[in-house]
Amino acid sequence: MNKKFLLAGIFSTALLIGVDNVYAHNPHHEINFDNRSAHHEKMEQMHQKLAERLKLTDEQKTKAEDIRKSGHEKIKPLMKEMKEIRQKMDKVRHENMKEFENILTDEQKSELSKIKAEKKDEFKNRRHRRDKK
Repeated sequence: MNKKFLLAGIFSTALLIGVDNVYAHNPHHEINFDNRSAHHEKMEQMHQKLAERLKLTDEQKTKAEDIRKSGHEKIKPLMKEMKEIRQKMDKVRHENMKEFENILTDEQKSELSKIKAEKKDEFKNRRHRRDKK
């Protein structure tokens, strides 16, 4: 039973480490609709292609843009809420990790450090492959 608990704890920890690594690499997980980033440029291109394919009139294009802007304004406060919730979740995850590490022996802590390093490398490799696409 204790081995199952320990394995479950290690796998849960590994999962949490993966999530924590995602946030550690980009702690500002929010979309800033006022910033014309590459993402926004890509979205604009998608909107233009859609308008061309649907053969939208100028009036429809204007209305579509108004709808998008209105949607963005509605989303902004929700994104702020999500950021605050994410920060609270990160704090709980961090506290849970500390508590978990406190129950481990020195040997287990050493093994956990290896697991964390492996997960960090896996994350970097996945991110690198994704960025190459």
